[in-house]
Amino acid sequence: MPLSRRSLLSTAPGALLLPRLARADTPANRRFLFVLAEGGWDQTFLFAPLFGEPLIDMEGDAEPDIAEDIPFVAHASRPSVSAFLARYGAQTCFINGFEARSVAHDVCLRLVLTGTSLPAADDWPARIAAATGSQLLLPVIHLGGPGYTHSHGAMVVRVGDAGQLPELVTGEAFTRSDRLLTAPSSRVESLEADLLARRIAAGSAAATPGGAAQLWSRAGAAVTRLGPLAAAADEINLGVARTVKEGMSLLVDAFAADLSRCGFVRYRGWQNLGWDTHADLPQQGRSFEDLFDAVLATMERLRALPGHSAPTLADETTIVLLSEMGRYPQINPRGGKEHWTYTSCALIGAGVRGGRAIGGYDSACAGQRVDLASGDATPQGTALTPNHIGATLLALAGVDPAEALPDAEPIHAALA
Repeated sequence: MPLSRRSLLSTAPGALLLPRLARADTPANRRFLFVLAEGGWDQTFLFAPLFGEPLIDMEGDAEPDIAEDIPFVAHASRPSVSAFLARYGAQTCFINGFEARSVAHDVCLRLVLTGTSLPAADDWPARIAAATGSQLLLPVIHLGGPGYTHSHGAMVVRVGDAGQLPELVTGEAFTRSDRLLTAPSSRVESLEADLLARRIAAGSAAATPGGAAQLWSRAGAAVTRLGPLAAAADEINLGVARTVKEGMSLLVDAFAADLSRCGFVRYRGWQNLGWDTHADLPQQGRSFEDLFDAVLATMERLRALPGHSAPTLADETTIVLLSEMGRYPQINPRGGKEHWTYTSCALIGAGVRGGRAIGGYDSACAGQRVDLASGDATPQGTALTPNHIGATLLALAGVDPAEALPDAEPIHAALA
């Protein structure tokens, strides 16, 4: 089930929050809804209308189309894609031809979500939330799938693929143990809480500056949030989101209740059959249709809900659609396509200069260099990498990209 609507949307936003500063309508208050199409989507099913190129196998019966100034691949079996771009193309920007520089899923996932293959890095949602999200009860809601933290783990609330968080908060997890367990009495819980608070205070006072002090500080912050979260357990039903539409709806509810700055949902494709289509290439089309049906419904809900620093929630929310890799441009003997290092992503909504596609692909489906200011493909431009996507997201969030990613500029052409 999604977040409970019984009281969340009617409750005053401050009721479930820690104290926070008054805010204005600025990029620092923008919310981000990340959707990861895990497995590697085929850019030629949406982003790359490369018809007539002898080295590229396009989908049968597909045709080129354009919405605003966004060229895309249209197909009769994907009405939601065309409907979404017709309605929201002016708020949508495609970024085409950036390179993950690997064909291994685990490496590409780290690269696309953090900008590096090294483990000591935080992903984009955690970095964005760390800038201002510590004032919120659930800075990042992570609904399952890959997520990476190093310095900002305290920002991320991982619901778990099976919705474990609510059971831990309410104590229902005790009933699922193989051993007979009894929840402690309220008196014992009070004594435990007091003991924990005193130990954290003592540890913080004795810790030397550095890693130990940070750990004690994060422990204190986590305990501080646990109380309000437990008190709000009846209002927050973070159950399992069985579809991408349910997951996105849950995250919209969290934004509407002013609980979170970022949300992350993994989408495993139509009927969870996956995007890693080494065979059954038509699965790509079914997955894109299902995804954009969910994105269209999400935008409609965002437009219908009041914002916290803007007229509607759509005015302060950016949707980020991405996949860790693309697909090789030619069909293999099994009727699918192999991995490909070049791919695309989509930015939708608040802060985005929409109605356009940035970059592109050449006749071999390799990414073209891009002028970061204009967004045009040019041989003198910059070869796009995940760090350019990350720098753009940080800029959208009001975070200085130069501090976190000194070797990558934002794609200025994508910024309104």
